[in-house]
Amino acid sequence: MLKKNLWNKNSIPFFLLIFAHMILLFFLVIRKKRRNIWFVLLANMGLAYLFEYVVLNMFQGYRYKPSILKIKNLDKILGAILSQGMYVPVSATFITVLKLKWYWKLGFSLFYYMVEKFFIRLGVYRVRWWQPIYTFHLLILYFYISDWLYKAFTSKKRWALWLVHYLSVEVIGVTVMFYCAVKRYIRFGRGILHSWKEHFLIAPIYSLALSYLTVKNSARRGISNRLLLIVCYILIDLFLSNIGILKIKLKNLPSMIKKYFFMAAISRFFYIKLFGK
Repeated sequence: MLKKNLWNKNSIPFFLLIFAHMILLFFLVIRKKRRNIWFVLLANMGLAYLFEYVVLNMFQGYRYKPSILKIKNLDKILGAILSQGMYVPVSATFITVLKLKWYWKLGFSLFYYMVEKFFIRLGVYRVRWWQPIYTFHLLILYFYISDWLYKAFTSKKRWALWLVHYLSVEVIGVTVMFYCAVKRYIRFGRGILHSWKEHFLIAPIYSLALSYLTVKNSARRGISNRLLLIVCYILIDLFLSNIGILKIKLKNLPSMIKKYFFMAAISRFFYIKLFGK
């Protein structure tokens, strides 16, 4: 599914941003050796994914063109995952954990505003009704939400711990679902032909619902509860397949079951780390 020439004029700006944000994250981890950094990052990613679903998946506000994957619709979503799953959340986590002042928030917002303008000029990012100025204003708000959630999270407020847990599981679930789509394990839609547009409208809702189910189950101890959750996953998939919303090939079932085991295990692991139970 990857293009043969990954290092091309479209992909280079995205790879350069990946490298820059990896340095930023590395600096943060070295500076603040705290395990909760990763939960803050996952929570920020989860918030950004929710935003991306509304603006990109539902209302097609813009389109990324990183030219990394062969299929255009998958390539577009990959660009969104890089943007909302790495660039913006890493910056938000950096600002929040280091408790940087308002002018850092303003500076990072201005930076991403300029990046969007530059990407539009390069032709690797195309806007429809969305505008870079919206990004500038909403990012400032996003950075303050990150600070607010982090403060509640570090204060061990139960609602914040549950929200961070849910957002963390959501991020893992949505990312795994994208991988399954790329590998052609599953396809969501209606009717005989399931388009990629339909898939990326339905798949996140499916993942959000299953993340909630997974988080609720993770509070229960014992392997039997993990197995019960996996059975629920299978029954939900069989039901969706039976009514024609989900397409899944029989040969891909073992891979999907592995995904179910992974999601059940990682959610329980997150619960133990967050709640200490």
